[in-house]
Amino acid sequence: MKRGLRRHLRELAILAVLLSALVVGTVQWGWLDRVDFWLYDTTVTLSSRPVPHDILILSIDEDSLSRWGRWPWSRRVLGNALNRLTEAGAGPVLLDVIFSGAQRDDPEADVQLAAAMQRHGRVVLPMFMADGQDEAVLPEPALVAAARLGHSQALVDSDGVSRRYMAQEFANGVAYPHVAQVLRDLFQPQDKKAVVPGGARLAPFAGPPGHFERRSFTALMEGRVPAKDIEGRIVLVGATATGLGDNLITPLAGTNGTMPGVEFIANVLDGLLHHLAPKPLGGVARLALSLLFLWGLLLLLLVTSPRVALLTTATACVGVALASGALLKWGGIWIPPAAPIAAMALAYPLWSWRRLEASLSALTRETVRIATLSEVGRARSLATRGGGFFDPVESRIHAITHAVDNIAAALTTDGSTPEARQHREDMMRHLAHDLRSPLLSLRSLADNLRGDRAEDQTQMLARVDACARRALDLSEQFLLMGRADALNPASFAEVDLVQILHQSADDLWEDANTQGARIVRRCALDCAPVHGDARLLQRVLLNLGWNALRHGPRTGTVTLSLDATPQGYLLAVHDQGSGFESSALGNLSQRYAQGQAASAGHGLGLALVQQVADKHQIDVSTDHPSHGGFQVHLQWRSAHAIR
Repeated sequence: MKRGLRRHLRELAILAVLLSALVVGTVQWGWLDRVDFWLYDTTVTLSSRPVPHDILILSIDEDSLSRWGRWPWSRRVLGNALNRLTEAGAGPVLLDVIFSGAQRDDPEADVQLAAAMQRHGRVVLPMFMADGQDEAVLPEPALVAAARLGHSQALVDSDGVSRRYMAQEFANGVAYPHVAQVLRDLFQPQDKKAVVPGGARLAPFAGPPGHFERRSFTALMEGRVPAKDIEGRIVLVGATATGLGDNLITPLAGTNGTMPGVEFIANVLDGLLHHLAPKPLGGVARLALSLLFLWGLLLLLLVTSPRVALLTTATACVGVALASGALLKWGGIWIPPAAPIAAMALAYPLWSWRRLEASLSALTRETVRIATLSEVGRARSLATRGGGFFDPVESRIHAITHAVDNIAAALTTDGSTPEARQHREDMMRHLAHDLRSPLLSLRSLADNLRGDRAEDQTQMLARVDACARRALDLSEQFLLMGRADALNPASFAEVDLVQILHQSADDLWEDANTQGARIVRRCALDCAPVHGDARLLQRVLLNLGWNALRHGPRTGTVTLSLDATPQGYLLAVHDQGSGFESSALGNLSQRYAQGQAASAGHGLGLALVQQVADKHQIDVSTDHPSHGGFQVHLQWRSAHAIR
């Protein structure tokens, strides 16, 4: 047992190392980033927030282009709009427009716009950095002098989706914060919590495109936006018309199309105002947590059955995904779960494969030992084969079946000589002791793997279970016959036949239910005490019940009854089959005799019934009642009943 445990621990350690390397590679090189992106986007889609009242988008939309002409407009128009916002008492204003040079056709327009910006006092302009360049493209100096600067660029991930932004961009040695941070500082100068350090940050999306309140630029210029709708609010002036400005693919793009760049800024600003910016878990902490999940599952796989292991693995994978989403939605922390989920999903089939191989190897080894004990050369040669080319598992099952059949055949030889009797007793002892453990393991494995294998493996697993079932039944019969041989009536204890009847009926129910039969119990007695061996008496009743289910109609009824007669207690098992004649009872009570050649069994069931009946001085008889069917009687002699 210690050797087997050491082997299991060694294989578990190797599996842990391989899967840990997979986790490290996934975290380090982003092999499953697209899976993490999908989980993140799904969570973000389900995590919308109410429309914030302190942010207003003044959109340069299709109506505005129709009214004021093609872009770019004269900067006088923007200056006039800014004056209207100032008169309405607007808070900080972002002009999300790149003023990369002077307006050549109207130089005074820049002066007018700069004056409007100076009059308002809290205007923010974006600077621009071309891809791959470290130099910033700044607005006109007159405009720079009247405004605060920041960058407005969004980062694009490997799948083409914008989820992040840089808290700061550096150009010519100067740090430019994101325009949302500049707006927040102007709107809440006293709030020091919202200072964001440099580096990439996740954008806290409040909702799909169109989630923030929008008013048309034309509506403002025509006086259709009341001052109360502007007063005290942060106003973001930017393009929303199709084909104008930057339109970003975001995690919410599938809901309502691409998102205008100005609305991306609004999402970042809302997160900063309300301290909602998601925080991704750092690389080292993420790796440690992923390995902790994996190692915890591997330890559980070591001590659980295959069925429990499957449920545990599925629960762990789903649980990690749900926990990651919940932590992002309600805790503001993002832990990418794809790496630990992939490793845990691989752990179960790999570990199950190793357990299956170990079980089959142990079963083959034990079959060789059993075949050697029976001295049946053919069985030994079959058991030692390594398996066929196409299906080695099927070949091992075939070898085990032949070994059990040949051992049973060997036991039917004449045992009249002392040597033969001693050989048979030794074999029975070895079978009873050595055959049970590996076959119990095989049955458990087949039962638990039946739900895990593909459809074409179901028949093979059923044959594994049937083979183990047959061998276990043979081993149990041998064990009980040996116990009955050594039974001493002086050691009998008081047992209750009523309790034995009900317990046997409960044990027979599952087999009966499998083939559509019914188990009926008929007993009017409260108790029926006798002297005897409870385990053997219950096995006698079970053997008779199993025979009734096996040889009776498949959907018939098997009745267990107990009555008190003047001669003693009468226990009977009735089925709706044809049974056999009373004259055949003596022959069928011999070991390895079978009533029907086609039926499954070893010919030991009635032999055990007769052996236990002789020890307990019970008369066994059969008859065919007038109402039909077949019935076996166990009549206790009154001298052995407890009154």
